[in-house]
Amino acid sequence: MIDFYEANADKRDHFEIVAFHDGTAKTFEELDAKLVDITKTAWGGRDLPFPVLLDATGETIKTFGIQAFPTLALIDPEGNVVRGGSLELLEEKLSELD
Repeated sequence: MIDFYEANADKRDHFEIVAFHDGTAKTFEELDAKLVDITKTAWGGRDLPFPVLLDATGETIKTFGIQAFPTLALIDPEGNVVRGGSLELLEEKLSELD
């Protein structure tokens, strides 16, 4: 995701990536502590360049039906979840802008 986000910086006015974090972190300080290891191992020492939503109550995760992490959900400009949405579909739609 980080690589995709950075590689498509010139098209950032057409999409956004938002990371959802489960209710185990109630503050950004707690989140930072939880992400130390994954930042080093999975993200090559890079911080996430996109916004992170803390869902302390779990309501947003429940609303979107998120059952596992990581999960990708595409949301159209009207706010509807795109069924079958994927990074490949987003990439295809962004390539149509060229």
